[in-house]
Amino acid sequence: MDEDAFWALIEEFRPAWPDPDADALAAALTARLAAGPVSLITEFAEQLAWALYRLDLQEYGRCLSGDAFLYARAAVVADGGEAHWRVLQDPARFTPYAEGLLWAESLLYVPDRAYKALTGQEWDRGTRFSYESYSNRAGWGRQAMTDDELVEAVRTRVADRDLPSPATPDDVAAVERAVGRPMPPLLRRLYLEVANGGFGVWECLSLTDTGNRFSDERDMIEAHRLFSMKDDSGIPAIPEGVVPLMDRGCSMWTMIDFSTPEGRVWDWDANDCCRLVPTTLTLARWLTGWLEGWIVPGPYSPFRIHPDDCPDRQPSVSSQ
Repeated sequence: MDEDAFWALIEEFRPAWPDPDADALAAALTARLAAGPVSLITEFAEQLAWALYRLDLQEYGRCLSGDAFLYARAAVVADGGEAHWRVLQDPARFTPYAEGLLWAESLLYVPDRAYKALTGQEWDRGTRFSYESYSNRAGWGRQAMTDDELVEAVRTRVADRDLPSPATPDDVAAVERAVGRPMPPLLRRLYLEVANGGFGVWECLSLTDTGNRFSDERDMIEAHRLFSMKDDSGIPAIPEGVVPLMDRGCSMWTMIDFSTPEGRVWDWDANDCCRLVPTTLTLARWLTGWLEGWIVPGPYSPFRIHPDDCPDRQPSVSSQ
């Protein structure tokens, strides 16, 4: 079950919002999953946990108790994929769910009840992502790693890679002149203190030509120039300030927005109907995801923010 199938199942059974008898959703889902196979229950549990985990952010839950925050996130999920997507884009949309708290608590117990109905045994399996409140360390400023910790963690992670020496201030300045904007501070530190390219889930581009090829393009300046060119292919040039950072293969690139101090991550995916879109990730969250294992090679479908007029605007978790 991928995320599209998960949301389709929610949509099939969910009541109109708001509904005081929304336990009917959980009951219908339980009955459907209890028909088997067990793998369907497991896949549903993984998708449910991931959907809840993505909402486990400080800007949503700072004023709520752990249980209240969990039930409110469950209410968002119970309202369907469209609602979940919109809340992820705008924290203000979370408020009505936080005020309705308990109505979707029963959604959390669907895998347990379906598994017991199917097998007669208690569900004792974990999921890759925890849906418990405050589990998403990267989503909580007080729990997220500092820039110093991230730089050191990246340095440790790539210690066994044969990487070029750290970049020089002149290398950084050359890229900033080419882009026309200053480099996000954390990214600057990585290049100056860790290596001139090669860090990341695959390998980030070198700022300038080091002889270490991490892409078909020799460095960030060349890649930025190529992506900034307008041609007759119908493919739009990247927006001003958005810079290629990592070639992930199969016409997929991780990009970073120099116009944002936090380094908003963008995704270029020629296999998607919307080639270039921003994501819900900052550079710090992207690095944390790589270090913790939830940013992996392949599509960035879970994090893509499609425009309202995009037919594929709801993100997928096919890479999870």
